[in-house]
Amino acid sequence: MRSTWSLAGYALLIALAGLFCPPGHAQTLSVEWLRVEGPQPSSLDTPPPPPQAAVAARWSGDRNGAPIRLDLPRQSGGHWLRLSVDRDIAADEELVISIGGARAFGALAYYPPGATRAVLVSSLDNDGTMLLQQGWELPLRQGFKRGDIAYVRIQGRISSALSIDFTTRAEVARQRLSNRRFTIAAYSALLLMTLFIAGLWAVNREAVYLYYCGYLICISAYMLVMSGWVGVPEHWMSEPARVNGVPWAAATLATVFQIGFTLRFLDLPRWLPRTAKILRAIMWLNLLWLLVLAAAFERIYVYWYIGGNLLLLAAIPLLIYAAVVALRRGAEFAGYYLLGWTPLMAFAGMLAAKTLGWGSVEWTEYGLILAVVLESGVLVMALTQRAARHHRHRMLRREPA
Repeated sequence: MRSTWSLAGYALLIALAGLFCPPGHAQTLSVEWLRVEGPQPSSLDTPPPPPQAAVAARWSGDRNGAPIRLDLPRQSGGHWLRLSVDRDIAADEELVISIGGARAFGALAYYPPGATRAVLVSSLDNDGTMLLQQGWELPLRQGFKRGDIAYVRIQGRISSALSIDFTTRAEVARQRLSNRRFTIAAYSALLLMTLFIAGLWAVNREAVYLYYCGYLICISAYMLVMSGWVGVPEHWMSEPARVNGVPWAAATLATVFQIGFTLRFLDLPRWLPRTAKILRAIMWLNLLWLLVLAAAFERIYVYWYIGGNLLLLAAIPLLIYAAVVALRRGAEFAGYYLLGWTPLMAFAGMLAAKTLGWGSVEWTEYGLILAVVLESGVLVMALTQRAARHHRHRMLRREPA
């Protein structure tokens, strides 16, 4: 009986402690999507909406909880977000507001808490890398006091699925270092395979090796430019041309070399002559579209990526179909092609669709890099076997009867 009363007493003490000593309140971030009427200036550096602006939607989340997730539709005038907190954040906490997402591209205008002037934040501010960086880091150098308001204006050219959360500067630095190591490992593997394929071409002098070597060079150039390791001198061209035009050109040429390689590697003019003609047409359309970009970049670069990605999306199913049919009809290395190219083309298609505003898979860029390395390894093995077979055939022809 005494033990029963003791247990009851302990339970009462615990209940009273929970009643009069509630747990500490976590930091809460509130995000409001403002409804702004009328046309908006194209420049991001514009005054924020008035305090009485209507709120289209509101989200909130704890600092230690799950990130706030919001879906913003396509909107020509862009989107205004209003951010606030319920407790003060000191400057020495070294926090930043992280805005990320699968389609977080370009620049945004950021009004720090209590500030009256905007700061343009670009993906290039993150050590110049655009390859694996998906979003923006908004600094809180003066902290974030309760009652202050921060504004963010995001471009609305395509729909966006975003996540907003607090993170630390140390965590941001750690993530950048991890991304850098990941890209270095991938590029090192590509460099070794490029040199090996160049050696095969020097020995055999066949166009199939040259096309694949050109593909590897272009995809490596794309990775180097997008990762910020290689930059175009500022006096050569405008910033949009350096930031967008150069990687677009490398990616387009990689597609051209890829199609040319496929035509010869699978011997498509023999197995599928009509499909081969269509693929050749797509290859020439890519080159023509690239010439249009070079000739009128400043006038069309805002919309050029749409045509480039649509051409890529048109080529992908044709390449897969051609490889499957060639395999069924007896093409010797079509199985290698399917094993190597299918994951790569799946991720390339996802990335192209995401750029156009379809889909919101956040790990597409990581998957694309892994698929490039996997595809290169598989195709290098296939090309090595192809070269060895041709060498044996040449030796047999040289032997006396």
